[in-house]
Amino acid sequence: MGKVIFYGATSLDGYLATPDDNIDWLTQLSGIPADAGTAVLSRMTSAIMGRTTYDYVTQMAPGAPFNPANPQMHSYIFTHQQGENLPLTTFTQDDPLTVVKQLRQQSGNVWIVGGQQILTPLLAADCVDELYLQLAPTILGNGKRLFGELTAPHQFTLVDGHTLGPLAELVYRRRN
Repeated sequence: MGKVIFYGATSLDGYLATPDDNIDWLTQLSGIPADAGTAVLSRMTSAIMGRTTYDYVTQMAPGAPFNPANPQMHSYIFTHQQGENLPLTTFTQDDPLTVVKQLRQQSGNVWIVGGQQILTPLLAADCVDELYLQLAPTILGNGKRLFGELTAPHQFTLVDGHTLGPLAELVYRRRN
């Protein structure tokens, strides 16, 4: 059975992007190692994300595999808009929790890409096994938050912490 893993960066104050979905504050940081994330992302066989994240990534790197560390990874895009399915990309209007439960039964890991519209319901259902949080040395003050509101606390255990150039990466595992 695979794990469900969030892997991504936020500002120090917990934002993924500015209000207009810009992440220049992250992509323009210097000193991030070229192989940052490769070990984790190479183990991902599926990715789940919203349409905004998908559109941003495909615009920034047209024609490139979504996950260069595993070019055969399959991406599931949650959207209410039509999209043309490709061999490694499925557009769906299904509930993320339903899709994740199905993917969990397969071998390989599921990468949660993007923010709270996907992550928060999965946290609420205790479906997130690990969090890899890279904290950037920037305070945005407003924008799109990583975590949405939950009705109950969810406990994780810190299992690792290290630097990736200017980023601090903290790795947490869900407490059972």
